[in-house]
Amino acid sequence: MAKKYTREVYAEGHLVDSGVMSSILDLIIRSGGQFHIKSFEMGQTNTDPTTTTIEVSASTPMLLEHIISQLHLHGCVIKEDSPIATKPAPKNSCAPDDFYSTTNHATEVRLNGSWTKVKDQRMDAAIVVNDRSARCVKIRDLKKGMNIVVGLKGIRVTPQFRERGRSVFEFMSGEVSSEKKVELAVSEVAAMLKSKKYRTIVVAGPVVVHTGGSESLCSIIKGGYVQGLLSGNALAVHDIEQALFGTSLGVDTKTGKPVEEGHKNHMRAINAVYKYGGIKNMIAERALKSGIMYQLHKSNVPYALAGSLRDDGPLPETINDMIAAQAAYSKQVRDADIVLMLSSMLHSIATGNMLPSRVRTICVDINPSVVTKLADRGSAQAVGIVTDVGLFLHLLAGKLS
Repeated sequence: MAKKYTREVYAEGHLVDSGVMSSILDLIIRSGGQFHIKSFEMGQTNTDPTTTTIEVSASTPMLLEHIISQLHLHGCVIKEDSPIATKPAPKNSCAPDDFYSTTNHATEVRLNGSWTKVKDQRMDAAIVVNDRSARCVKIRDLKKGMNIVVGLKGIRVTPQFRERGRSVFEFMSGEVSSEKKVELAVSEVAAMLKSKKYRTIVVAGPVVVHTGGSESLCSIIKGGYVQGLLSGNALAVHDIEQALFGTSLGVDTKTGKPVEEGHKNHMRAINAVYKYGGIKNMIAERALKSGIMYQLHKSNVPYALAGSLRDDGPLPETINDMIAAQAAYSKQVRDADIVLMLSSMLHSIATGNMLPSRVRTICVDINPSVVTKLADRGSAQAVGIVTDVGLFLHLLAGKLS
């Protein structure tokens, strides 16, 4: 009889109604292993978790380790009560070869005999620990000698479970909404924003201006529903173009018709900002009296504009150092509860990579593949609302006013 190698794993949460239990068992079988459910206790109420202990078997130690590493991403913990293993960073911006690479799910490490929550949770980072705490750190920010978590022992990951008794928003979680759900989704988003108990960050592309959504977004900002905005150079440029000349990309935003020499207007807008030395000075001199950037300043809402190779200008406020731009984005989303992504695929994906999975992420785009790409890059918690972003903002502003 061939020898089998076994290990026990433990999982807890809404395993059944979230489909996690079936995913765990399917993964073991697909990977060439076997399972034996040693214990299974179903939650008796809508708030009680389900717990299970599973013995995993494989024909080789290597295959067993592979299966265990995959199960780890589904929230399974190695049953042995082992502390974490660490190694020092060999040099600046370098981790040990077997360092643990984080997910965006809530993570704890076994430190000094108890489970310690990892701070600044995000995907694709290392975990740095000291005697009392643990935190996620990007590889580039590691310093020689830092204690880096390696391997899988003593690490507990808790994926986001779909709650029992869930609302329309939770039912849509991880899905791309069809058009018939748009009004329901808008009502749900409005209800969350009205509660004022969430910190909401908006990620917006220039399509917000092109589709006539500026006035609605300004109304939402003025109402105190937005605590930060992330975007690129283009949103600010076309917003200021519209405020100064009534056009966006040279098209009259009221009639939808191109205006004579309108293609020059975005460059004239950039030039006007440089004339005053920046957006803030332009507002102070009353040369800019409307638009998204104006309302952000008037409402004292912080923003970060990240530059790119294709930018015209760019504006003085645009951050052209990518490391600095990432840091500015990361600072804004650190305590976010809701991130509303408005027709900006690249900035949405970049922001999604910084978010823990607990953050309610709502991606609004006319193209459903944008939401799919966002989810494929690890932001599985994203809800997709497939509609024109201008219409969405108009509906949302109406619900909030």
